[in-house]
Amino acid sequence: MRNKYLEALDIPEFLYNKNDSIPRVETSVECLLVETSPEKSFCEPGDSKNLLVKMLTSIGLSLNNTASISIQSGDLEENIKSHQAKVVLVMGESINSKSDNLFSTHHPRDILKNPALKREVWEVLKKVKKCLS
Repeated sequence: MRNKYLEALDIPEFLYNKNDSIPRVETSVECLLVETSPEKSFCEPGDSKNLLVKMLTSIGLSLNNTASISIQSGDLEENIKSHQAKVVLVMGESINSKSDNLFSTHHPRDILKNPALKREVWEVLKKVKKCLS
């Protein structure tokens, strides 16, 4: 019914066609940063993002050569495929992967709450740096 109404108004078909699938644009970056919990997101300005920038700088990365996404944990594989990244670093959830370029560590907000996690995170960051070399 809606389409007939729009046709009667001479609205071009392409303006009212419903397209459920939005094509994903594939991007290429050094490192894809993935957070699986949006609480105190590192995508938002604040302490978590500031710590993330320091962590990236320590291994020769910046926000310019990384992509940051916040997802539900079940969407990890699909989102990794849409970003052509040399390394994927998942923060906030522990993952088991046989992939040489997929790492997981604590989220910056967790490190801020518990500074004792810094050593463990640093070990993962060193592996990320080695993978990028």
